[in-house]
Amino acid sequence: MNLLAQVDPKTFWNAPNSSAELYVKLSLALLFGIGLAIGLMFAPPQMRKMVIFTVTFVSGLFYVLFWLFPAPINRQPSDAPRGPIEGLSFWISDSQSVVASLTNVISGFLIGLGIYSLLRVHLGKIAKQQKDWFFSAVLVTCLCLMVFFGYADWKQRLDPQNFILADPKNWGFINYGRDLLFDGLLQNMDAGMFSIVAFYIMSAAYRAFRARSVEATILLVTALIVILSLMGVVELMWGGVMDGISKENDGLKALAES
Repeated sequence: MNLLAQVDPKTFWNAPNSSAELYVKLSLALLFGIGLAIGLMFAPPQMRKMVIFTVTFVSGLFYVLFWLFPAPINRQPSDAPRGPIEGLSFWISDSQSVVASLTNVISGFLIGLGIYSLLRVHLGKIAKQQKDWFFSAVLVTCLCLMVFFGYADWKQRLDPQNFILADPKNWGFINYGRDLLFDGLLQNMDAGMFSIVAFYIMSAAYRAFRARSVEATILLVTALIVILSLMGVVELMWGGVMDGISKENDGLKALAES
């Protein structure tokens, strides 16, 4: 399990397979999760809101620290932290894989909940033949087809004998079906939809990002940095500058070695 992976260096997150320590950690985590779920069910709405706010803030803060806090370099399994700052760096580095695994697990549950909610609503409309039930039938049919062709194509590509599927000339009905539904229809419709709503997004961004306060100004500057980082011209110029610096450093290193 990646959640309690057998990796070095050994940390709080590791435990040997079939050991008492592993089962104790799993039991405590299970009991904590059940207790938290029951507590949220009976908690007042204001407390639920505070719990959600706290979890969201801590989750975001962890990844901010993961990307910005100094990470250990050339760390060996026997290395021990020399002080609280280095200890925090070790802890962040060790726990990143655990947090990523938890994120994947939660994402899987959320996808399942979303599919259940979608089917419950639209199958109900189809059964009662409510207004525009035909569109619900199209949605449910497309969902089932996408799941079938996507899973079947993925299953075929897992087989080591099917490396020939990398060439479209060797595709079969399943592979062409997945390509038509996902690459041919879904991705192009997504691009068309987002290009249409881009004008509404720009209008909403203008109204939301007007620098009326310190928080709005920080959000505006952050959004501008992200937008600039995604622009092809800026990325090309920045990449060219960094490539030039890298080549210059390589040349200096080669000159020093000679």
